[in-house]
Amino acid sequence: MGSLFSILSIARDGIVAQSGALSVTGQNMTNVNTPGYVRRSAILATRPMGLGQSGGVSFEGIARSFDRFAYGHVLSEGGKMKSAEARSNSLATLEGMLAPGEGGMQDRLSDFFSKLTALTSNPTDTTTRKQVLSSAQELATQISSVASQIQTTRGDLLTQSQSAAGELNQKLAKIASLNKDVMQATALSDPAADLRDQRASLVRDVADTIGARVIESDDGNLTLFSAGMTLVESDTSSALQVDLDTAGMLRYTAVRGQGSTADITSQMNAGTLGGLREVRDTDAVATLKSLDQFAFDFASSVNTVQMGGVGLDGVGGRPLFTPIATVAGAAYAFKVDPAIAGNPSFIAAATTVAELPGGSSNAVKLAQLASAPLGGGGAPSDRVASLLGDIGSRKVSADNELTLRANTLSQADNLYQSNAGVSLDEETVNLTKYQRAFEAATKVLQTVDQLLSEFIKGI
Repeated sequence: MGSLFSILSIARDGIVAQSGALSVTGQNMTNVNTPGYVRRSAILATRPMGLGQSGGVSFEGIARSFDRFAYGHVLSEGGKMKSAEARSNSLATLEGMLAPGEGGMQDRLSDFFSKLTALTSNPTDTTTRKQVLSSAQELATQISSVASQIQTTRGDLLTQSQSAAGELNQKLAKIASLNKDVMQATALSDPAADLRDQRASLVRDVADTIGARVIESDDGNLTLFSAGMTLVESDTSSALQVDLDTAGMLRYTAVRGQGSTADITSQMNAGTLGGLREVRDTDAVATLKSLDQFAFDFASSVNTVQMGGVGLDGVGGRPLFTPIATVAGAAYAFKVDPAIAGNPSFIAAATTVAELPGGSSNAVKLAQLASAPLGGGGAPSDRVASLLGDIGSRKVSADNELTLRANTLSQADNLYQSNAGVSLDEETVNLTKYQRAFEAATKVLQTVDQLLSEFIKGI
């Protein structure tokens, strides 16, 4: 009689254990496409016989198929990829400003010298003079517009960085809150799988934004590091602030939970924020600096020749472009001088009054600037080509980096998913295995029940 009750107990425990395993398998299959979900495994343990135990199997809980090393690699590669992506996308915008296809600086520059060449043959023709002024105005407008667009883009990148930081801070606070919940659950021997999945997903978002690495202790506490700072520890999180320093460059400041601050700008090299910083304060600044230098050199060279000649009225010393005092800001300030705008007769085609009205020796000098070095550098068209080539080279470099990082992230993610991801084929096998075990336990239970009934009837 005692043996029958022992078998009954074994069958009951088997049904409970296989039911738990079936539930875990069903959860896996249901969440096969859920982002951030980590596959669960049922923990089934053999119950030893003797010492008051009847043997059989017991359901001990669940285990997350989580590989910390693979996950850390995903975080690292994700931060690098997002940095490259942000830089590539922003450089595409800058490249479009400098090289729009048609009507760019190279086209405007070529047209300007073409009109000057025409002036050498028709120095008294009003229409030709108007075309020179119009072409000069279009070139000046193009250069000034590009400078303005670059500055506007830098402002947009600041706004994007501040917006990303705001979202980041919300996620850091949520991770700290989940940390507290996970630690409390762990203390009660609860695996808190769903909470851990949420936390891991948020940490990955943080890594994409700023780069990150994590350390998790046995009590469930996750410490998150980035840019040389501890951003989350236990239930406390830091916050990121983004503004400009005195030089107009992005400044990233971490505000710790206790209120102290730390400047982490120099270590902000990963994630979307790292990529935005590199474009705004390195690529865009270098491009604008080169554009300013070209505008300064070009305006100075043209003005020197223009002021050395005389207009149809016999007056000299008038610049074609507004004189620019410093290189910084030269491109934005580049424009046709108001004194000559609307007065084509003021263009100094002749060198001296004696050449008037048909002299064109100074117009020839202006046209020859097309092949003359500017400020010790190359000819105007070469300088513009170098400027365009530099931004193009930066874009190609960013694209190559993005391709590389996308591949390395894919490899890291595949390694991580090979363990954490759900395979419907494997879960189907498990479903069949646990179902058969459940049916077997049920059959044993039914058999014991029948034997007990017959035994009781025979008493």
